[in-house]
Amino acid sequence: MADAHVNGTRLWYEVHGEGAEHLLQIGGAGFAHENFGFVTEDFAKRFTVIDFDLRGYGNSDRPEQAYSMELWADDTARLLDAIGVERTHVHGTSMGGMVALALAGRHPEKIDGLVVDCASAKSDQMSRYRFEIWKLLAQAYGTGSRALALELATQAASRAYLDTEQGPELIPVIQGVLERNCSVPVFCAACDAMSDMDLTPYLPRITAPTLVMDGDQDFLTPIDQGPQGAGSRLIAETIPNAELYVIEGVGHTNLMEAPALSVEVVSAFLDRVATQVRA
Repeated sequence: MADAHVNGTRLWYEVHGEGAEHLLQIGGAGFAHENFGFVTEDFAKRFTVIDFDLRGYGNSDRPEQAYSMELWADDTARLLDAIGVERTHVHGTSMGGMVALALAGRHPEKIDGLVVDCASAKSDQMSRYRFEIWKLLAQAYGTGSRALALELATQAASRAYLDTEQGPELIPVIQGVLERNCSVPVFCAACDAMSDMDLTPYLPRITAPTLVMDGDQDFLTPIDQGPQGAGSRLIAETIPNAELYVIEGVGHTNLMEAPALSVEVVSAFLDRVATQVRA
């Protein structure tokens, strides 16, 4: 574990494995590096994995300020400079996938292969209403509240997963993760950032081979958003040299519901990218 000082803030990061290729992982809103708890160990058998916390989250500095995907993307680019990584694969999930899109559009020279997992490039009206509900719940009850955890669980997990023996355990897990990693002001600022973003201008500029991955039961960032939004299908259709992989039967939390399959799909894609880069 270590810290890097970039763009006037301190970012925490941790490196796992000793693979020849780097894999930078960008976590979602509120969950920070813990988003990858089910997959980092397996990825570290193949890659040198860099887990870190975005500005505002986890073990990094948490200034109360306005946030945007562009701010987080530029922080991430400077983090790579600070730790001496010229190029890397990038795996972003949920809001981390949105940051990854901005990173790939603004700093394409830093990315070999891009994986955008359960993300969107622009929120439709339903998503904006959902983020408003999140803010109201966080402000009324706190980020570690059962009320907010119930809202997130019923939007992110599939019905099939919630009906398993592990399903009810998800509620206290979300409560603990959010309370550890995110304050109410930053949580609300991230909701605003996701509501206001429009990453679609970046999509045609992305040069890295890209895998867009989503669960067919993802109600939070669905494959097809409303007319005002841009979901996984549109992202894959707009980025040159991109492909879409839909995981059947799982929701927004594919890294938890289907970790082995998620690792297999991502690793196979990045193996193909590495072959292209070497060629």
